[in-house]
Amino acid sequence: MSVAQTFYGTISKLVDFQQADWETLANEAEVIKTWAPELITVFYDTLYSIEETTAVFHEGERAKLENTLQNWIVEILSGDQGDKFWNHQRYIALLHIKRGTKNLYMLGMMNRLQQVFISKCMANYEQEKAVRVYMAFLRLSGMVAGIIAQCYDEVTETSMSVGLKRVGLNEALVTRIKTMQIDKMLQEAKEA
Repeated sequence: MSVAQTFYGTISKLVDFQQADWETLANEAEVIKTWAPELITVFYDTLYSIEETTAVFHEGERAKLENTLQNWIVEILSGDQGDKFWNHQRYIALLHIKRGTKNLYMLGMMNRLQQVFISKCMANYEQEKAVRVYMAFLRLSGMVAGIIAQCYDEVTETSMSVGLKRVGLNEALVTRIKTMQIDKMLQEAKEA
């Protein structure tokens, strides 16, 4: 079982993802594709308007990144691609991490896409269908966000384990230090 399959197995249960969600989105692909320009514009206008998020971009790459988001939208409307899709989401997650994109940015922007998507659903469909199409997107995009977030944990845990072995530190000592740091942060949060 691949790492992506393991993540998929857990997150799909948490968000109640159904195979029918793929079909729902694929059946509405022609309509949803017309929303892509707005989804892409909101996505990148937002990211480029905030100092912290602008810092993760390289000069002159916006058009390439917009094309990548366009391709993602087409992918999610193409029906179930199985492991290929989920393994690719994990790959994209690792690229986000390598670039220094924080979970805060990723989760915030996934939520922003979900906001635009629900607005488009409500404007284009009767209420019952709007809810059905939106929920399919919400579950699928929630799965993608969950897998990306899990990859951050995976990288942190793997890096720490490898680093500890290289310098000969005892994992129990690091766990104790981590627990002490969490306790300190909990106290600070409680007092805030």
